Amino acid sequence: MAPKRDTFSLDLFRDYQPEPVVERFPDDQVKAWSMAGRLSKAIALSIEESGMTREDIAAAMSDITKTSVSKALLDAYTSQAKENNQISAVRLAALVAITGDARPLNVLLEEAGLIVIPRKYEALLKRERARELRELLEREERSADAEWRAKR
Repeated sequence: MAPKRDTFSLDLFRDYQPEPVVERFPDDQVKAWSMAGRLSKAIALSIEESGMTREDIAAAMSDITKTSVSKALLDAYTSQAKENNQISAVRLAALVAITGDARPLNVLLEEAGLIVIPRKYEALLKRERARELRELLEREERSADAEWRAKR
């Protein structure tokens, strides 16, 4: 018979939720009819949550891209009504670098089945890929051994 659970001790892991590896917006926050609309919402949320003013972000983006980026242009990027004013890849990368928020990139890449992950996880991905390749080679080796034994 299983021992009774100790109800007087706190369960330290009951409410524990690990930090997500891939940063994403909740689906309801970036819901739109088009990819451009979802990206506009994601950019707006990223700017809003950054704690910086649009003017400061525009100035920093101008410094990074070496092109003129104004507050009005950022306003256009965040407007779903102005789908003709979509942010370029270079400016989106600058926005991500300034805000430190990769979630707009993940919104954009979602359709392609890709994600943005922090660089610190690159070595883990390389390790997992090497394990997959090793397992594939071991399966091929076993298959070749079985074929060899069958033909003798």
